[in-house]
Amino acid sequence: MWSPMKKLVLTTALFLRSFSPLLGATDPAAQQLLVTAKQQASLLHDQAGPLQIDVDFVVQMNVPTQGHLTLKWEAKDRWWRKIVMDHFEQIEIRNGDKLYTSRNIAFTPVRIGELVSLLQFAEGSAGLLVKKQKQRVDNGVEITCLQVEQENVKAKPHEVCVNSASHEILRDEWQEPPDERRKEQYSDYFDFGRHRYPRKLQLLVNGSVVITANVQDLTTTVFDQALLLAPKGAIERRQCSDMKHAVPIKTPEPMYPKSASQNKLMGDTTVAMTVLTDGSVTDIRLIGTSTRSMDDATLQTLKGWKFKPAMCGSEPVVSDLEVVVSFRLQ
Repeated sequence: MWSPMKKLVLTTALFLRSFSPLLGATDPAAQQLLVTAKQQASLLHDQAGPLQIDVDFVVQMNVPTQGHLTLKWEAKDRWWRKIVMDHFEQIEIRNGDKLYTSRNIAFTPVRIGELVSLLQFAEGSAGLLVKKQKQRVDNGVEITCLQVEQENVKAKPHEVCVNSASHEILRDEWQEPPDERRKEQYSDYFDFGRHRYPRKLQLLVNGSVVITANVQDLTTTVFDQALLLAPKGAIERRQCSDMKHAVPIKTPEPMYPKSASQNKLMGDTTVAMTVLTDGSVTDIRLIGTSTRSMDDATLQTLKGWKFKPAMCGSEPVVSDLEVVVSFRLQ
């Protein structure tokens, strides 16, 4: 017997996470601790002027691969980001309600999206509800660990652990379906204006380090408006503050390949695709593989998927997303 699992991941290039409005929490003091900790570490919260951050990183691809990220930021809708890793290079530009992406291969590697998410770990606390808390002592440091849920999202809670005295976020752990345990770790905090940000950030998956990011420089700067000019051939996407993401309405499941099930093979296939304004999908690309038969089954099935398209107000817009299909035997 097999169990297909589908995980949709919105492919956004914002440096901010978007959450729904905050409702009541079970413990106001614990809720305030979470808000305070996130605002303290958020580079963009109450930021008075432009900034630039440079980050060296190592990601686990087939082999450990080094890279560099530079973000030049003026406002949430005016920024420029460049990522270089081995032979991969990508530039993203947000200019008003337009997002431009230029890259030298057909897709963005999964680890790059995870890297961006890791670096924006402290952005946004609205919509996050603290349900439980517990105190512990690690290496002589008093720590408060918070069980955090996102409002109106059916998912297992995160455990966010905060240094009780300094309010530095130390780690964030959660379970991803079907059987993946993820942990982000943050250490070696330093002062930046009214904020404190970690020099070292790591993502662990099932106990193994898959990303290590080291902040090399973080400074206020003058933002060059010429950076907002779209590169020739860049992919253009509409953005808006109240954007509603694409919602799946018809998602038939891939058949478990007979050869894979007979040999008790399991795996995850990750696909990037574009949802058009009529809800159909196009530009389906394989970005994370399992077995050939599982990959083929996934690619063929996803061609028939249908969505309610992403919306900016009453206008449907083109959007990009990732889909992870997990093949599991039970």
